[in-house]
Amino acid sequence: MSQTSRMIDRRLAKALVYLQAIMIPVSALIAWVLKDSTAALSAALGAFVCWLASCYFSWQSFRAAGARASKQVLTNMYRGMWGKMAIVIVGFILILSSVKPLSPVALFCGFILVQAMSWVAPFWASRLPKQE
Repeated sequence: MSQTSRMIDRRLAKALVYLQAIMIPVSALIAWVLKDSTAALSAALGAFVCWLASCYFSWQSFRAAGARASKQVLTNMYRGMWGKMAIVIVGFILILSSVKPLSPVALFCGFILVQAMSWVAPFWASRLPKQE
């Protein structure tokens, strides 16, 4: 007898985490080519903060599944969103206060570039084969 499949398709969350991880060195490379190594480090740090927050949200949100666990799923999603915001705020505070020299523009551009993968991931995930 086959094991029952989960009701939640985690392909989108996995695709988002993978795409965002790929974009960390890409954002650093773009910043290095356009400016210098300070901008590259700043962009990589901004991208890493965004990726870390997304990983936490994905992990927290998809811990429970199914109709019987609907309250738990909702609670986990709220917990994940609050944790994601906390990671972003604390990450930026730590980076802005301790990393010298720093390019704030590159930091936020790296963050935005990785966050933009949230728009790309659904298209990429829709082309992935379904796991059964």
